[in-house]
Amino acid sequence: MTMSDLRQPKPRGFGLCSRIVYVHQGILLAVFVAGLRVYPARGIDELVLPHWLGIVLSIAVLIAMFGVATRTSLNALNWLRVILWIGVIKILVVQLWLLAEGQTELESYIRAMFINEGVAIPLAIYWSRSVHSTYLSSLQGS
Repeated sequence: MTMSDLRQPKPRGFGLCSRIVYVHQGILLAVFVAGLRVYPARGIDELVLPHWLGIVLSIAVLIAMFGVATRTSLNALNWLRVILWIGVIKILVVQLWLLAEGQTELESYIRAMFINEGVAIPLAIYWSRSVHSTYLSSLQGS
């Protein structure tokens, strides 16, 4: 039995979920950068801080996803998991904050929550599965 025989099969949806993460974070990154251009006059108390935080999180997710997608880093998977869950919480906190500040209407809030969390939560759950750790570990041993 060779080391390649011990290799775990690629988890179901690995490629598709990798592409979804890239597209989702790329869109968020574009929105956050555009938001910085639109809202700089409002100051840090309004929208600039959440946009900067979103930019940092999006870049971190993209870097971690690259490490996972190239199947080279188990550490990248751990970071991806943490950052995706931080992103889920950030979306919820920022949306609630905007609603409380009166900067978004209830209908807009509900729509944004369903869209953002409807993508972010399933991705965070998918990448939290233990099968990914097993898969990447089997590749590093071969």
